[in-house]
Amino acid sequence: MVTPANEPLRPKGRRRGTDPARTDPPAASTDNATELARDLEARHPGWVILWRHWARRYWAFPTWNTNTPEPIEARNVQDLLTQINDVELQHPPPGTNGPVTSSV
Repeated sequence: MVTPANEPLRPKGRRRGTDPARTDPPAASTDNATELARDLEARHPGWVILWRHWARRYWAFPTWNTNTPEPIEARNVQDLLTQINDVELQHPPPGTNGPVTSSV
């Protein structure tokens, strides 16, 4: 069987020595992560921001044309905001002269 990320499922049990320990938020914070993604989307016009529960990552898509149409992906909000800022510096949203900065 293959997961949605096209990675084969590993047998359940102990972590293998080569697998790093997970540092993502606990499952109880999933609702908070979804709400935070909605809040970030409201604070960053021109972006569609999602919390991907199964991958435990945030995804953000710019709604204007850029040279790199792939979504950006991050495990935490600070990394996501850094990447959003980088994209806005390289490809400013229409009607702006640079990144639209906002803190969490």
